[in-house]
Amino acid sequence: MQKEKRDQLIVSKKTYKKSNELINAMGKGTALSQKLFAIGMQNIKVDETNNVVATIYGTELRKMFKSSSGSLYEHIEALCDRQIKGSTIFDWNLLMKDKENGKIEAHQVVTDASFKNGTLTLRYNNSLTDKIVNLQKDYTVLSLADTLSLKSVYSLRLYEMLKSAYDYQRAISKMQGEMVLEYKLTELKLELGIINSGGSKEIKAELEKEYPDYDRIDELAEKTGQTKYKEYKIFNRNVLSKAKEELNQKTSIQVDYEPIKNGRKTEGIRFFVTKKDAEVAKASNEAPINKDEILDDLIDLMHDDFKLREIRELAELAEYDFDKIKKAYEYMNSYTKPIDVPIAFMKDCIKNEYYNNKTTKFRAKKNTFNDFEQRGDYNFEELEKQLLDN
Repeated sequence: MQKEKRDQLIVSKKTYKKSNELINAMGKGTALSQKLFAIGMQNIKVDETNNVVATIYGTELRKMFKSSSGSLYEHIEALCDRQIKGSTIFDWNLLMKDKENGKIEAHQVVTDASFKNGTLTLRYNNSLTDKIVNLQKDYTVLSLADTLSLKSVYSLRLYEMLKSAYDYQRAISKMQGEMVLEYKLTELKLELGIINSGGSKEIKAELEKEYPDYDRIDELAEKTGQTKYKEYKIFNRNVLSKAKEELNQKTSIQVDYEPIKNGRKTEGIRFFVTKKDAEVAKASNEAPINKDEILDDLIDLMHDDFKLREIRELAELAEYDFDKIKKAYEYMNSYTKPIDVPIAFMKDCIKNEYYNNKTTKFRAKKNTFNDFEQRGDYNFEELEKQLLDN
């Protein structure tokens, strides 16, 4: 548990830069591809072909996949093989508008991946190299902890978009506090990857315009079968509402929103964004207890002496406090003779924290019922009964 807390502390201090052009590009991707990008930016280089190469070591992969033991191979296989998993890291595609030249560029972001000796290497499209490394301006500093905490790809995209727009407005206005950010509804769906060009030349042509007709894009998208979250109430319920809850709970920004209406029709979304103060952000970023991880660690520690059912029982008794259970287990193992009822001993030790009491008489030998200082006024049968009752 101490190591886990320190790991969280280390991650909480890490940030990475991402160009605003990448953040605001239209396209689709997976939450996993965004997280791998964030982690990979901690250790990158540019190879001889001008591709950005990110190296992600096994320790980081295990944290991301929440895997404390066993092989990473299956995770990586699912990451790369579409036959195993519907979407992969290669499905991160961008549509980038070049307004000055009146054109639009389409890019597959991750071009290659290799996994060897527990290390994952990702190679990014060399057309994007200047948008990934050596960023001097037009970028946003993002929190690695915030990014890794989010589950939904829509939450991740909104976090990046809103943080980028918020920082930009604050820099221009020189003001602090709440900022208002507005998006056309179809524009927002394009940036979240819910709508894409779908191979439609008409949609691409419309997007190339300086001021696209988003109503027309919406109609064209429907013709290509892109009707996911078409109704605002469904989009609101399944995307916006859930993303707002996750962002407010887990990240350093506080978000609220309202629909922008034209009569009864919702045409856009107005976001209200502010940065949380340090104490609120700290509380939001405190990772919830991962019971499965702690249980795995306890099984590794105690499987020689306890059944899975017993380990789970002890974990629940100690409210999944790994340190408390470990200390009780080490205290039990300090005895020189076998304990008659180990599970009863461990429960009593956890409840009363004998391992913290230097003066306790409930120590010094490993026989549960002979571990008291010998005094004539002890009723040993009664002591045994009390211990078993616990």
